[in-house]
Amino acid sequence: MEVTQQPATVTSVPKLAYDGGQIDVIWDNHEMAVQWYEKHMGFTRKQVMNGKNEKLSTAEIMTELRAGLWLKSVLTDRRVNHFFAERGTVDPNVRWCHATRDLEAEHTYFQKEGIRTSDIYYTADGKGHFDFWGFEGTRLTAAESQDIQDGSRFGGSWVRIGVRNLQEARTWYEKYLGMVLLEDYSTKGSLKMGLSLEHHSDVHSVWWLDQLSEDAPDNGPVDGPCRPYCVTHDGEAFSQYFQYLRDNGIRTSDYITGGFFAFFHFYDPDGNRFNVYKY
Repeated sequence: MEVTQQPATVTSVPKLAYDGGQIDVIWDNHEMAVQWYEKHMGFTRKQVMNGKNEKLSTAEIMTELRAGLWLKSVLTDRRVNHFFAERGTVDPNVRWCHATRDLEAEHTYFQKEGIRTSDIYYTADGKGHFDFWGFEGTRLTAAESQDIQDGSRFGGSWVRIGVRNLQEARTWYEKYLGMVLLEDYSTKGSLKMGLSLEHHSDVHSVWWLDQLSEDAPDNGPVDGPCRPYCVTHDGEAFSQYFQYLRDNGIRTSDYITGGFFAFFHFYDPDGNRFNVYKY
C-alpha cells in the first residue's frame, strides 16, 4: 500500500479506514478465478470464509489472496443491490491500483500471456501505470512502486478516482468521507488525498482524484466487479453515517446486515462508487 505519514485531522464523519477490497466473481467461476490470480499475479490463497451476510443470498464465499485482497462470490436467485456487479459493459472511473516493482516486465508478461492491457502511461507524480483486464474481464491497474518488501510481484494498493471537477470533488470527499489533501498536483490534473489505513493508525492510505478529459463520456453510476472498501468498527456510527448520507441527498444502496459484516455503498456526484462495511 502506498502510504504517507498522517497529519492530525478533524472529520465530521466516522473514522473510515482503507481495508483493501474485493473482486466480485461469478459463483461457478470462483475456483478458476483463484487459480488465475495465483498464476498471473503471484498471489497465494490465505483463507476462505463461508458465511451469509445477506438474507436474500443462498450462499457466499470469500477467498483471501493477500492482505486486503479478496475474491467474493454470491449465489442468489434475485439481484442483491450491494452485491450486483455489471460485466461486459463500460469500466468505472475508479481504478484499483496494485504496486509492482518492475512495471515494464509485468506489462510484457501480460501481453505474452494474451491478457489485454493498455499502454504504459504516467500520472501526475511521474509514476508509470498500465491497466489490464483480468479474470472475467475485470480491470485492474498495475502501478510502479519500489515499496514492496517481501519480493512479491505485486504489493500494496491504492485507489484513483476520475472526476469532472477536481476542486468540487475535493470538497465533496473532504465533507462526506473525511479525506484530507496530502499533495496538490492540480496543475497536472490530480490531487493526492488520504484516509486512514486499517491496522496502521500513523499513516494514510492514498486516494488520487484525477481530472477526466472534457470529452470523457458520462456513463452515470457503474457497479464494476472491482471494489475497494473502507471500514469502521463502530456499529452505531456506521448506521448513523448511512442515514447522514441519505439525509444529504446522496445516492445510497440498501443497508445489508445479518452476518459478520454490514455493508452499503454510495456514489459521488460523478457516479463513482464508494464501498463501506462494518465488522
